[in-house]
Amino acid sequence: MSEKAIAVRKTKETPMNLINTAIANGASVEVLQQLFELQKSVKVEQAREAFTEALAEFQSECPIIQKTKKVMNKDGRTVRYVYAPIDAIVEQIKKPLSDNGFSYTFTVENDDKMIKATAKVTHKLGHSETSTFTIPVDPEGYMTAPQKIASALTFAKRYALCNALGISTGEDDTDATDVGKEPEPKNDKSKIILLLRNLGEKTSTFEECKEAVYRLTKLELADNNFPEIVTRLAALVEEIQNGEQ
Repeated sequence: MSEKAIAVRKTKETPMNLINTAIANGASVEVLQQLFELQKSVKVEQAREAFTEALAEFQSECPIIQKTKKVMNKDGRTVRYVYAPIDAIVEQIKKPLSDNGFSYTFTVENDDKMIKATAKVTHKLGHSETSTFTIPVDPEGYMTAPQKIASALTFAKRYALCNALGISTGEDDTDATDVGKEPEPKNDKSKIILLLRNLGEKTSTFEECKEAVYRLTKLELADNNFPEIVTRLAALVEEIQNGEQ
C-alpha cells in the first residue's frame, strides 16, 4: 500500500467513522460504548490542544498592557505608582481575545472579610481554564462598606484575569514622577513596614507588624508569606487611594 493510501486510511479512521463501521457490522452495545468514550476523549484532547495553541497566538498578538491610572502620594503632587484598571485591560485585549476564539466569565465569593474572584477563560471548542485571586477587605479603610467591597472585587478580578491569560502590564510611568517620589523599599520587610504606615498603622519595628499584618491580611508574618502579604497590603492601599480620588 502506498504512503498516500496509508495516510488517507488513517485520516478516515476517526472515532466517528469507527462507530459507523461498528454499527454497520452489528457491534455489541459494550463495543459501541467504548467507541463513544473514545470519541469523547479525543474531542476533549483536541479542545485542550486548540486552547493551548490559541492562547499562545493570543499572547503573541496581545500588547503589553499600558498603565493609565495614577495613584498619588499623600502630598498630592507626586505619583506613587501607576496601574492598569480592569476596564483599560479589557479594552486592550478584547480584539485578540475575540480573534482567537476566547471568552471569559467571573465568579465571586465574599465573606465580608475576604473577596475571592475566579476568572474562567473558555475557548470556542469548549476547553476552559481558571485562575483565582483572593484579597482581604480592609476593615478600617476610609470608604463605605460597599465601596470597600467593590474596590477589592475590582482588584481581584483584574489580577485573576491577567493571571488566567498570562498577560503583563508595562513598567510604571516614571516620567510622570518627580524627585519628590518616596524611595522604593529594597526588600519585602521594608515594603511591609511602609505599606502598614500608609494604612495608618503605627509600627516602627518589624516585630510590631505581626498583629497589624494578621488583622489586615489574615496571614502570619512568616518569610514564606512575605510576597503575598505585600500584595494584599498594596491592594488595601490602592483601595484607600481610589476611594479618596
